[in-house]
Amino acid sequence: MPTFHIARSLVSVLAVALGYALIVNFLVAYLSFPKWSAGNEVTTVLSVSLGVLVVFRNNTAHDRWWEARKVWGQLINDIRNLALKAKTYAAIDLTERRAFARLLSGFAHALRLHLRGSHSIHAVPGFENDDARIPRSPGHIAGLVFQSLNRWNRQDSLGGTIWLFDQHARALMDASGACERIRNTPLASSYRAMMRGVIGIYVLTAPWTLALEMGWWSVPVLMLGFSFLLGIELTAEAVEEPFGKDGDDLPLESYCQTIDTFVNAALLD
Repeated sequence: MPTFHIARSLVSVLAVALGYALIVNFLVAYLSFPKWSAGNEVTTVLSVSLGVLVVFRNNTAHDRWWEARKVWGQLINDIRNLALKAKTYAAIDLTERRAFARLLSGFAHALRLHLRGSHSIHAVPGFENDDARIPRSPGHIAGLVFQSLNRWNRQDSLGGTIWLFDQHARALMDASGACERIRNTPLASSYRAMMRGVIGIYVLTAPWTLALEMGWWSVPVLMLGFSFLLGIELTAEAVEEPFGKDGDDLPLESYCQTIDTFVNAALLD
């Protein structure tokens, strides 16, 4: 969810909450509602429950974002290692190095596009004319990396060092699988429904107890608290999906550019 949409949604919900709080204060002030002795206790119980859910929701969203960041950081390192080891151990000509650089850079771009819903191999830089028909372009390019390593090994171009490449080559699909797991496994809907349900109950009940205690001063206090609660919920909803193009999402284009620069410098210079 873009930052602009978060702000707009927050303002819309707060406007409704403000109107409700003003109505409650008007009723309490002019209809002489009796003070409910258990009101503070009820509000306290709801506040504690809500605090636990807010912490859980925020931590879960951040953990998804941070895990995705670690996966991409490891992917960058594994591709760098493949490029450096190909340059150091593989007795291959410039044409082979250029083709291998295209595969390594292409995998990162293919994974970026795949996570954002584009599955066509032709959208990957360097593969516009590829005639492969495969539903997942990262898997196709990872397979070509393995084919290149196997060919070099059979041609004895690696000098028995194929084992040095294997862990980094396998890491390509490990990263792809980890990212797909994050993208395809959102927070359970029951947790999200519980969080929003408790927020709704709190918004409905808190104005009554605070209005009896503080009068019209309860309105700004409530708006401050509601802003925090609703802001946390909307921000968590945006952060838990880290592969989009919004400001809170991972800068995948920057990661791919880092890979492009390093791979070309390592294999083509």
